[in-house]
Amino acid sequence: MKPFDAITDWADAHHPKWLDVLRILLGVILFFKGLTFILDKNLTLQVLHDNDFGFIPLLIVHYVIIFQMAHSVLISFGLITRWAAAAQIPIVTGAIYLIATNSTFQPLGSDLWLAVLLLFLLVFFFVYGAGPLSVDAVIKRRRDPSREALV
Repeated sequence: MKPFDAITDWADAHHPKWLDVLRILLGVILFFKGLTFILDKNLTLQVLHDNDFGFIPLLIVHYVIIFQMAHSVLISFGLITRWAAAAQIPIVTGAIYLIATNSTFQPLGSDLWLAVLLLFLLVFFFVYGAGPLSVDAVIKRRRDPSREALV
């Protein structure tokens, strides 16, 4: 665990503010992708119909709806960002799987590239953390006022 702690400590100390804008955009995009999944009933029914595993697809759809929306808001605000990103990684990985195994898959006209980019950004922010423009940073500054000069 020490190498991960060393990486996260370095990332916390070297976090430019433009990465916070990227983190906020990541959360907003994930929120709207989750909203699209909720509003597109045909896609939801197709996922349930194509994956005939019984009760499991229904649980997966509810997991995606609840966690996609909640964790995307957490990522946008920078609250427990590493945990929220870690919770999003299986969801986006599942989306990549569903897109790639779709019978009408077209590499250039699909959301695969967006999903891969989102997965990369989630892994990046899982390691890199929230940054200075986040709720996490505000909480850290309130706990330890001497850190304010570092951020």
